[in-house]
Amino acid sequence: MAGIYPSFTPFLLASPLVRNTPTLIVERICRHAMVTMHRRYRPIFERVAEHGPFALLVSPTDLDLQFYLKVDADHPELRPATHMAEEPVEARISGPLPALLALLQGTSDGDALFFSRTLQIEGRTELVVALRNALDGEAVDLRLALAESFGVMGPVVKVALGITEKIYQQLQHDMNRSADALTSPVTKRLLGLEKRSAEQATTLSGIAKTIQKRSRHTSRAPSSAAKDDFAMPAVS
Repeated sequence: MAGIYPSFTPFLLASPLVRNTPTLIVERICRHAMVTMHRRYRPIFERVAEHGPFALLVSPTDLDLQFYLKVDADHPELRPATHMAEEPVEARISGPLPALLALLQGTSDGDALFFSRTLQIEGRTELVVALRNALDGEAVDLRLALAESFGVMGPVVKVALGITEKIYQQLQHDMNRSADALTSPVTKRLLGLEKRSAEQATTLSGIAKTIQKRSRHTSRAPSSAAKDDFAMPAVS
């Protein structure tokens, strides 16, 4: 998709690891996640069933991996996208993985994410909107669903997820500070250029007004002289 650039999030740091992870492992993780979601949140899939089965391409801009998502009331599917030419999709949704997860859990304003271009859609937008509306009607808790999917190890997984979330937040904070440090000189320079451009525009506008005034004055002077040249001589 044109205009899509990598998002500066901690998931971007994990891209080399994800890229080199065997596909079989990623497929098993995706399958396990979808089975868990379908079992726990089946009403979501049933709510979207009126549109019939359809497929989406989910493209996190901070992860070097795309996902093929088949939305089906009975047999949903989630796996890494490999041969997309052989598996056409109805729509594609792109954006940072945190924004995609927030949309999935209904913890963010979907309309704001789309209007701000944080998330972008190509293809049949109405299908993505239908899925979003179905998600909005259900309280999705990914952490709880993941923890429960591990059975007796659920409490341990829940603690591990809490620690991971804290580490993620600290990394995001550090990355934001780094981004500000790198871009602030450029931002200040652009602001300076913008200010000088505004000052020059004001100066040029003043010059243009002065030229227009002089031009009007000059155009009136010859007409006055011409009137005197052709005036009737006074009769004595």
